[in-house]
Order: sequence, then structure tokens, then C-alpha cells
Amino acid sequence: MQAQVKYKEEIIQELQNMPDEQMLNLLSLVRIFKKSIIMQRDSDFYLKKEFDEWDALSDEALNNFEAAI
Repeated sequence: MQAQVKYKEEIIQELQNMPDEQMLNLLSLVRIFKKSIIMQRDSDFYLKKEFDEWDALSDEALNNFEAAI
């Protein structure tokens, strides 16, 4: 939590030194960054789900193979 407060203070300090005409560009960058994080999280969730399904199929195939022996 302490690091988070430090980062917020650093960001605020950087913003104070930024020209007003660049704030819209910065806001766009922040929104793009936030959207990319959400998309990555969703992608990771989907990929984990796929891996879990493949693991279940692999387990089922191994069980069927062992039962046939």
C-alpha cells in the first residue's frame, strides 16, 4: 500500500509539470493503457480456461488408456 501512495504522489508531481495542451494526449494514453490491461486479463482468463479443458481431456484420455490395459 505504501508503494501505491508513493506512485500516486510521483504521478501527481509529473502532472503538475505538464503543459495543459498535453493533458488530453495523456488522458488518451491512460485510457488506452487501462483498456489493454483489461483485455490482457480477459485473454489470460480465456487461455487458462482452455488449458484447464485440455488438462481435463488429457486426464480422461490417460484414464481410458489405463483402463484398457
